[in-house]
Amino acid sequence: MTDSLLRGITRDKSLRFFAVNAADTVQQAIDFHYLSITSSVTLGRLLVAGLLMGAGLKNAEDLLTLRIDGDGPIGVVLVTATGDGTIKGYVQNPQIELAKSSKGFAVAEAVGKGYLSVIRSMTGSKPYTGQVALVSGEIGQDICHYYQQSEQMDTLVNLGILIEKDAVIRQAAGVFVQCMPDTPVEVKTLLNANAQQTPNLSDLLDMGMSLEDILQKFIFKNIPIDIADQKPVSYFCNCTKDRFSAGMRLLDKQELKEMIESNEAISASCHFCNKNYKFSTDELQEMLRSKI
Repeated sequence: MTDSLLRGITRDKSLRFFAVNAADTVQQAIDFHYLSITSSVTLGRLLVAGLLMGAGLKNAEDLLTLRIDGDGPIGVVLVTATGDGTIKGYVQNPQIELAKSSKGFAVAEAVGKGYLSVIRSMTGSKPYTGQVALVSGEIGQDICHYYQQSEQMDTLVNLGILIEKDAVIRQAAGVFVQCMPDTPVEVKTLLNANAQQTPNLSDLLDMGMSLEDILQKFIFKNIPIDIADQKPVSYFCNCTKDRFSAGMRLLDKQELKEMIESNEAISASCHFCNKNYKFSTDELQEMLRSKI
């Protein structure tokens, strides 16, 4: 099944929402990075969150980057979403594994204490960066905290990952609901009550329910909604050798000379897809000549 994202609004226009089914997208990331179970769930949650937040981008070229810098063993966790529904990401330590507890996967322990940064690069504008301290390390709560602190918007984020012992994703999904400035108190109260009574999204999907069923029967129970559209989402890395070459041309002359003097081909690997690009000494010499 192709991963997809639903976009909609309540009929009274007081709440907007996005919901995504992203099992294949998360699996692609796991396969690219050879992730452990803990890393799979951690990056999976951030990928789902990135798709949900990226759904608000207006242009296909717009970018949204979520970066977690914690003091936990997993290190940096980063994803970048585009306005056209694609996303990519990585974790600094992909093989880190922590034991699962009665509370679930040890995502908070893997992340540790630190910060969540949200970077929006909009077409025709300078990038905007917002940053908040992590309040839980569980990612969903941290996203809600970001919106409350940086944009003063009440936001509900529900993320669910269901994974097998061999790091095969069975389900990966998320729901993002945001209150408009004039949302009635009674609507917020009902939404929060519904959210507390909603089982894990991944479990509901695994039982055969669709995203639309979950929205109508659980998240928005007794709150009429309209789904505006549905679009595909996917994991996609746009790296190319030309892009890496452009980056290497930014190195100073001395660095390029040292590479050439080693008389060996230089390899560069992409953080997002692990693709490897090699540059011969002749190519490095051409880069050096272009700087003279």
